[in-house]
Amino acid sequence: MGILLIQDIFQLFAVLIGLTSYRLVDDRFIQTRIAKAYTLILNVITVTMLPVALMSMVNYFYVAVWLPRFMWITPFVLYAVNYVVIVQTLISRCHRDSILMELHHLVVKLNREMGRAEKKMNSKLRRLFYIKTLTTSYLSLCYVLGTFLLSDELTFSMMLSAFLINNGYNILIATTHFYFVSFWQVARGYDFVNQQLEELISTRSPLTSGYAEELRSLWSLHASLSQTAHKINRIYGRQMLASRFDYITFTVINGYLGLMYSSREPINLFEKCYEGLLYLIRTVDFFMTDYICDMVAQYQSMPKHTASEGVMSKEVLQSTHLDHLETTS
Repeated sequence: MGILLIQDIFQLFAVLIGLTSYRLVDDRFIQTRIAKAYTLILNVITVTMLPVALMSMVNYFYVAVWLPRFMWITPFVLYAVNYVVIVQTLISRCHRDSILMELHHLVVKLNREMGRAEKKMNSKLRRLFYIKTLTTSYLSLCYVLGTFLLSDELTFSMMLSAFLINNGYNILIATTHFYFVSFWQVARGYDFVNQQLEELISTRSPLTSGYAEELRSLWSLHASLSQTAHKINRIYGRQMLASRFDYITFTVINGYLGLMYSSREPINLFEKCYEGLLYLIRTVDFFMTDYICDMVAQYQSMPKHTASEGVMSKEVLQSTHLDHLETTS
């Protein structure tokens, strides 16, 4: 399955869970009134009804004989953190949509430059994208199927609570996926610029016709990537801090609850594999987010030729001056 098709599917999934109201159609993002109303209604339902659904899960732990009485507060802490992070995610939706639009314009420009230069994507970045897609898909599938596979009987109220909780958890992992893909696109751009600079400097003389223009074009793209990366960090910074706290809470509390449950209740092999893989994949999924940030920093700070940096300085100054003129006009 191609990367573009996977991105289209994930964008549609993000609309279905209420994370965004924008869809990718004919290589451009559109927002219909129906999608906007649907997302708003789903967000309101999630914010208002999710606490009730989470309390039903707390009651389940409260009557569980395998949970020590003095640890009654553990489920409250876990679900309170989940709820706060989900609400914070939904509140900041408009800011994420704005960087989504800007990033898409940059990706279109990058794809055009890569097509003109006949360059293909770095195989390492391609593998990272597929691995992250696999972990995100697995987590989403586990949260949805876990409700039906681990419950003996389901009432309507239980199904409604399960839908709200699963939708909330999907919002958490989808937000992290958006953050990963955003920086993955920036890393792809940096890698292309580095390849082109290395090829240009090693194969052509600075006196060659078009040399300076090519350098300016590359450094202009480099400057745009840096500005976009800064905006991604500014918009997602607080969200990722909250998500990291949620992940730490998930790791500690679910690890403890899993140990208590397995030591006091008989569990079958399927439950062991299900819980163990969910715990492991969640860890790998969050590690991938940290790893792509390291790759962006590595690609951005790769050594550059002195002559090209001189051209870069002029290009950045010109770009900054133009941006200032556009702002003041």
